[in-house]
Amino acid sequence: LLAGLIPAEIFPSAPEEALKAQAVAARGELLSKIGTRHIGDPFRLCSQTHCQVYAGAGHETARTTAAVEATRGEVLFESAGALADPVYSANCGGHTENNENAWPEMQALPSLRGHRDADKKAGDPYTAGVTGGNVAAFIASPPPSFCGRSRLGAGDRFRWTVTRTQDELEKLMGKYRLGPIKTIEVLERGVSGRARSLRVTGATRSEVIRGELRIRQAFGNLRSSLFVVEVQAGSAVFRGAGFGHGVGMCQTGAIGMAEAGRNYREILRHYYPGTALRKLW
Repeated sequence: LLAGLIPAEIFPSAPEEALKAQAVAARGELLSKIGTRHIGDPFRLCSQTHCQVYAGAGHETARTTAAVEATRGEVLFESAGALADPVYSANCGGHTENNENAWPEMQALPSLRGHRDADKKAGDPYTAGVTGGNVAAFIASPPPSFCGRSRLGAGDRFRWTVTRTQDELEKLMGKYRLGPIKTIEVLERGVSGRARSLRVTGATRSEVIRGELRIRQAFGNLRSSLFVVEVQAGSAVFRGAGFGHGVGMCQTGAIGMAEAGRNYREILRHYYPGTALRKLW
């Protein structure tokens, strides 16, 4: 299963150590999801993003299969001994997120604490997190990050700008019956600066939208909810960072770390702090 999954989830041309880190994370994801999803369905896991993308045997590659074999049976565990849930996303934008901020129904896990996607450095203004007060600067002038310097998966996944025209906004917000949009205000942000709730105010009324995924979907599937937004002449301009929920391993950052000479164990320790890697079979 992993042989057909890894090449669908990360660039097969990524450095070997990044592929190994991905193999361990994906294996842990599979084990943590079995028995918790698709209860009542005649299968344990699906082949979509909901469970992890499986492209099939026809998409296996020699490099990704080698990474699966090189880490055979290796699984991450929390410091307390429980099986870790090593989730991951495409590009964290320079700062990962706490798991409960992405999924409020999920208990806070020690291994999934949001932190800078860089080596610790004195004087880093974002060590304590990205806030409403510094998020604009974080996006406009990105600090050094593993996911920003990677040769794969950076670019418009690391920083991006998207404009939704007045007509597009009216269609997207139509179900809320707000009238012409006047303002979009972020009310809560997670430790990475990702929006957790925001208020959209139109000519007739306001609506609060909660949840980072719902926020992304509400505005036409934005790359992430780590953004600042300005309404100009009825259109909304989103300036953002990252691609995905930002929890756990940043796949682009893993590539950047591997390019910098870090091995897969170091990559896993960076993205899943406090975990132990054990070989079960």
